[in-house]
Amino acid sequence: MPSFLMKRAKSHAIVFAAVALWAVPAMARPPAGERAAAAVMSVEHQWLTALQQHDVTTLARVLGREFIDCDFQGDAITRAQFLGYFAHPVPRPAPPPQQIFQDTKVRFVAGGDVAIVTGVVVTRLAPPSNTGASSGPDGFRHSRFTDVFVWRDGRWQAVTGQETHFTPSRR
Repeated sequence: MPSFLMKRAKSHAIVFAAVALWAVPAMARPPAGERAAAAVMSVEHQWLTALQQHDVTTLARVLGREFIDCDFQGDAITRAQFLGYFAHPVPRPAPPPQQIFQDTKVRFVAGGDVAIVTGVVVTRLAPPSNTGASSGPDGFRHSRFTDVFVWRDGRWQAVTGQETHFTPSRR
């Protein structure tokens, strides 16, 4: 190979390597600011929809390998238990409940690689409701939640979640 072609090939290889090395850290970092908050909330919505539809494929993507959930009854549920429960189809599929997020906040810690989401999910229950104390007299269930996400492999994954049902005070 002529020397000028060899030099040209080396310079192209150096430029390619530099661009690749520059791009890798940029792709590995989570998005910043409002884009990051919107991305985390998008995962929250995917998670909620996957729960309603028993979509284990989406749940497996959203939930990190170390995921643990502290449910409204105080039980600690591992990722394997969580996925196992939702792997079973619903015997009589009901229309998905109407659910909305309220008072949701996203905070970032650890240099932006960890997101903490807090808020309330309000669920309109189908009458008649046999959910006991966790349901309000108006047919709604209010659940305060805290979810923690980490940025890994170019996406947000949930590593822990906690829910508490409550009846809002009437002021």
